[in-house]
Amino acid sequence: MDASDKRLHRLRIFAFLIGGIAALLFFRYTLIMLPGRGNTPTTGSPEVERGPILDRRGRILAIQTRLDTVTAWKPDIDDPETTIEILAEILDIPQDELGDRLKTSSGFLTVQRTITPSQSDAIRREKQQGNLKGISLQEDFGRSYPERDSAGSVIGYVGVDDIGLSGIEYMFSGELQPPPSPENDLSMGNQVFLTLDLAVQSFADELGRDLLETYNADSVMIIVADTKSADLLAMSSIPSFDPNSFRSYDAERRRNRLISHIYEPGSVFKIFSIAGIIDLGGIGLTDVFNTSGGYQSTDGGFVISDLFDYGRISAKEIIKYSSNVGAAYASEQVDPGSFYAILRKLGFGERTGVDLNGEERGLLNPPEQWSARSRPTIAIGQEIGVTAIQMVAAGLTLANNGIFLRPQIVNRIVSPAGEVIRRFEREPVREVLKPSTANTMLSLMESATESGGTARRIQVEGIRVAAKTGTAEVFDPKQGRYSDEHFIASTLAIFPADRPELLIYLVIDHPRGPEFLGGRIAAPAVDSLIEFLVPYWDIPRDTDVVTHHPGKVVVDEQRLPPIGDVIPDYRGLSARTLVPLLQRDDLTVRITGSGWVVSQDPKPGSPFQKGTVLTLELE
Repeated sequence: MDASDKRLHRLRIFAFLIGGIAALLFFRYTLIMLPGRGNTPTTGSPEVERGPILDRRGRILAIQTRLDTVTAWKPDIDDPETTIEILAEILDIPQDELGDRLKTSSGFLTVQRTITPSQSDAIRREKQQGNLKGISLQEDFGRSYPERDSAGSVIGYVGVDDIGLSGIEYMFSGELQPPPSPENDLSMGNQVFLTLDLAVQSFADELGRDLLETYNADSVMIIVADTKSADLLAMSSIPSFDPNSFRSYDAERRRNRLISHIYEPGSVFKIFSIAGIIDLGGIGLTDVFNTSGGYQSTDGGFVISDLFDYGRISAKEIIKYSSNVGAAYASEQVDPGSFYAILRKLGFGERTGVDLNGEERGLLNPPEQWSARSRPTIAIGQEIGVTAIQMVAAGLTLANNGIFLRPQIVNRIVSPAGEVIRRFEREPVREVLKPSTANTMLSLMESATESGGTARRIQVEGIRVAAKTGTAEVFDPKQGRYSDEHFIASTLAIFPADRPELLIYLVIDHPRGPEFLGGRIAAPAVDSLIEFLVPYWDIPRDTDVVTHHPGKVVVDEQRLPPIGDVIPDYRGLSARTLVPLLQRDDLTVRITGSGWVVSQDPKPGSPFQKGTVLTLELE
């Protein structure tokens, strides 16, 4: 064999080796990419199925399901521009972002994991029309949220490999996602039941959307809580987001504003400042303040005024008319340290401890950082930053004889076998107010729903409501002063006032238009929510007619009338009562039907003689 033949022989061997390696690589790639291969665990590598999240009544809020993952094999994409345009619209991904990802990939690319069924259908339709060559759908485990944007920030969402990233999905990931079990092919996670009630949540969401549109507001927040247990029945933040496609929303939209948005509450806060002042012994119910002429700070550089001149008023009128001047004067009756301490005990300036990530502490500076205007401005809901959940927790304190409760968002954790692993019971944290103070405040708040009160637009038949409205000015850092256009309208309500069962807190941020006062736009919305909750939560009204009954029913035994010269009236008698007639020798009885006698022949009062044939029709 000459030199040229040897070189040719070596080339053939080299080409054969290269071809073999390429075939092996292609075979391995096929095993990975074919449906059912590479994605499906084999024996000895069990699947882990994340447990569901449900509302308090067992309605599904999050569940593990088989969803499609979108993949791309770049060599097969014959029209990149059209593919990017179609796919970006279906998956709601910016075209430039998708284009950059495809450019940086030389072969296989996972475009988006666990897309929604509707997105899968849209991709299949495009492929049937000859589009999206090189794009495939791979079946994968994924998380599905059937209620879409309802309580999205509370439920949260998961990322790659079902890792919880926010909300309940994050906080209870250990319970929802158990470690794989070597003994079983399928390892199931626990079920997490929330305190939320989907019916209440849905009504609050719809109400929030209506308010957002009607007043062209920035946002609407609504919380409904069970006063006895501190269970949160609804946590609505509008606009919300859909966890099924959480990547389509920015971080601000996904943020749980109910626990993280800090704002000045305005006049609603007076129920807590006045409660604290009363509890400290600073003022009594008979103390009167002259509000004519307004309030001027001790250094003479700060003035507080009211919308109207209320004259000489007591604590009741401070709450009823929402007098800034009266609240400012009342705050002077206690020392700054004691005032600060009781507000901290009410939960301001600290987290409530609700089982959700991202909760903020709010803002409440210590007295050594206060100016001459701090105490009166805090008393009217300025110079203090709160979250909606803090306002609810403080409100629950008034409804529970002065005991601060930790708000609950999880009701129970249940194993895959149905065993209750843990229940989240009512959790008292500390005593804040005397019971008499808490009950007094509910009475003062009830006066706000009376004629002339700021919450008078809450009028629910047969239900006594304790409420407080607020219209907070929002500080504009650009102007260095409070805005003339940006307000926060709110209302907090506890009902029934004499036996609290539910609490509502509703906030409309930046309503635009002629109506922006809390008493005018937030209070009527709370009224409509109460009208829904009263029958749904089975709360009796004072106007309901109650009938007392001994608990047993006595039915008089039917008696068969005797036969004399005439035939009696047998109508209305039961078949059982007629049995003695069948035993008579002087009468032939024919019965048709069943039940009770509706007609007879001969008719009642007809002469009776031996051998009469009596026909009775029963129904």
